[in-house]
Amino acid sequence: MHIPVLKNEVEEFLIISKGGTFFDGTVGMGGHSSIILNACPKNYLYGADKDLEALAIARKNLEPFKSRFTLFHSDFRNLNSLPINIARIDGFLFDLGVSSFQLDNPEKGFSYSQKAPLDMRMDKNQDISAYNVVNDYNYEELADIFKKYGEIKNPARIVEQIIYHRKIKKIKTTEDLKTIIRKISPKQKTMDPLARVFQAIRIEVNQELTGLEEFFLGLFSRMKPGARVVIISFHSLEDRIVKSALKKARDSNIMKILTKKPVTAGEDEKKRNPRARSAKLRAGERLATDCYSAK
Repeated sequence: MHIPVLKNEVEEFLIISKGGTFFDGTVGMGGHSSIILNACPKNYLYGADKDLEALAIARKNLEPFKSRFTLFHSDFRNLNSLPINIARIDGFLFDLGVSSFQLDNPEKGFSYSQKAPLDMRMDKNQDISAYNVVNDYNYEELADIFKKYGEIKNPARIVEQIIYHRKIKKIKTTEDLKTIIRKISPKQKTMDPLARVFQAIRIEVNQELTGLEEFFLGLFSRMKPGARVVIISFHSLEDRIVKSALKKARDSNIMKILTKKPVTAGEDEKKRNPRARSAKLRAGERLATDCYSAK
């Protein structure tokens, strides 16, 4: 089992020790889910994840709580289509982005530290993979995702080199792509250009940001009064969306923001779990207003 980030903060903001029904929208291998279930024998958990392999591991890890959870192979953004009564959920948790299981599994091709097929699909059932993005997207499409999702100000040279090399030979592995990028963009002290390229492709493949703010705004409006939501993000694009959604819901008198600034890991946790270094947690609570609706 991987180490879930911001464990104590999740416990605090979701108030899991008092007992209730919770939804973990990004189950992964079940790290946060096990914390929720272990906190109180009265807790029940619904969980979802796009990664079928991770869900299989989660089911084994959560076996001690087998009568108190239900897991779904689904993107959390499809919550409305799942057989879950949102009006009965006391707390929602979303740990956004790629999981430790996906990063550490070379077959998935998320990391450039290991040679692997260019894949990056969280859900193996979907058609588009990193191979398709790198080898099939045109100049404008590649430049757009590198600017938008990788926050690369001038991606022209990177795009040109990718297109040049794929005409000679298809770019099939993470090592192939890494070699191309490293020739023109050496590692830097700030965020590695290679990391930005891989991040952009991964977000595009899995459509991680598509409809994210709309999903959260819809969820906030349907949560029952007093229900809480905790959202953990790992890069600025996600955090901006989460911050914007919570502000809009607050301004509409729907949500109370519980975190004035994003909560980050302490030095001890960062040493124990390097993944926690970039984690940012924001939380909110549904207000009791006349506009509450749980259709």
